[in-house]
Amino acid sequence: MSDAEKRRHHRHLALLEVRVLPGDGVPADVKLATIDIGTGGALCASNRPVDADAILRLTLTLIGGALRSPATVDVEARVLRCTQRAGAIESRRYELALQFTRVDAEDKKRLQAYLNNI
Repeated sequence: MSDAEKRRHHRHLALLEVRVLPGDGVPADVKLATIDIGTGGALCASNRPVDADAILRLTLTLIGGALRSPATVDVEARVLRCTQRAGAIESRRYELALQFTRVDAEDKKRLQAYLNNI
């Protein structure tokens, strides 16, 4: 079964800034940006590898779409996998597949509304 068949939520192509809060097993200098995102998770580009099953606390900055000003969404996510992209620039050397494990109800509504308008 492919990843797309396993997914319960549609993914949208979106390049969003992601702030990673410090935590166990999280490189201090890790920087993420989304490649695609849905209400259940995201695929992110990363400058550093992160172990599978690591739990990340993230703040996503939503821009564009129907928003008049940027909005933020706080999520907790589990790293499903981390793969190295040969030949990619350093800031996008790794791809992290993330599953959102905790999202406040208001943040989930905000994210869904944003995704419906991009």
